[in-house]
Amino acid sequence: MALRLAGVTPSPLLDQPAFAADGSSARLRTYSGDITIAQDSGVIIYRSGQVDVAPMSFVPPDAEAIATGAEPALTAEVTIGQILTTGSVEHFSGAGAAGVTVALQPDQNDTAWCWPHLAFQALGTRPMVLRYRLTVLTVLPGTSDEVP
Repeated sequence: MALRLAGVTPSPLLDQPAFAADGSSARLRTYSGDITIAQDSGVIIYRSGQVDVAPMSFVPPDAEAIATGAEPALTAEVTIGQILTTGSVEHFSGAGAAGVTVALQPDQNDTAWCWPHLAFQALGTRPMVLRYRLTVLTVLPGTSDEVP
């Protein structure tokens, strides 16, 4: 039985002014929402003591492109929101996410831009809803104190 990413539903975007570690002006954008994980088949195979792992990734639907060469600070987390059970849970073998990473993914159509890309391992054998939060801290142009 395999799990698949069935959909990503964004929550309202948080966009606020901030400061970078060097004191320069920055912008903090936080993307969040729900990730729906479904089963590829209707058959659930239980293996005692073993949890299925399925790699998944996406760009948040409401993400804003970032200029190539910019080096924003990126952080992300994925947590369990809901386990969608279908009857008996006596053989429940866990659910959730592990190995959460975020990186910039180049735009396929324009190399001047890239996108925040969230990747993780979905754990479990049942459909579930996970919650994500991806934060991007970008220094505003012309505000860095770096010497060229």
